[in-house]
Amino acid sequence: MVSDIEISLREELVRCMRILHNKGLISGLGGNASARLPREKAALITPSGRFKGDLAPEDIVKIDMDGRVLEGCLRPSIEGPLHTAIYRSNPHINAVVHSHSPFTTGLALAGRKIEPVNYEAAVLFKDVPILEFRRPGSKELGELVAENIRNRRAVILQNHGVVAVGATPLEALCTIESLEEVSIMIFVASHFGEVKLIPKDLI
Repeated sequence: MVSDIEISLREELVRCMRILHNKGLISGLGGNASARLPREKAALITPSGRFKGDLAPEDIVKIDMDGRVLEGCLRPSIEGPLHTAIYRSNPHINAVVHSHSPFTTGLALAGRKIEPVNYEAAVLFKDVPILEFRRPGSKELGELVAENIRNRRAVILQNHGVVAVGATPLEALCTIESLEEVSIMIFVASHFGEVKLIPKDLI
């Protein structure tokens, strides 16, 4: 019998992917999200090759911490190794969301880091590293992210996207949204002139 917690997490993952797609943070087939199942050595993860803006709770796949399918008829996301590596190495993390946020990723392509352009960026995003490119879906990518995201809310993947973590999928999603908002501010400001940062003594 499926627990109420699992039902709720499935619905939350579906909602997250719909929001990501509607806000242009992923394309139709892009991005992925997962949630650790409490009291189980397992996680729920979005499927591969399905339109992310209209998933159903039953489309979500249950996998073990080695990425093997436990329940579900669809293939789990190609980024399963990324999600499971994070969970194995970081027991305090219960949700992972991966987007292809265009402005955040674009700034990284140009070598621009996230800067304290508003108070949220100064407090929440004072240390968001840009990680070297690794092949999507690879064990190497998973290990790199798992090692660097331990005490952070998010990391940026060079030439790829953003990975955010949290207590819930929606919390990780909010981090991705806020990071993109800050990235847009930096992009617009740099286009028109000098980017004004919050003075360090006021943070």
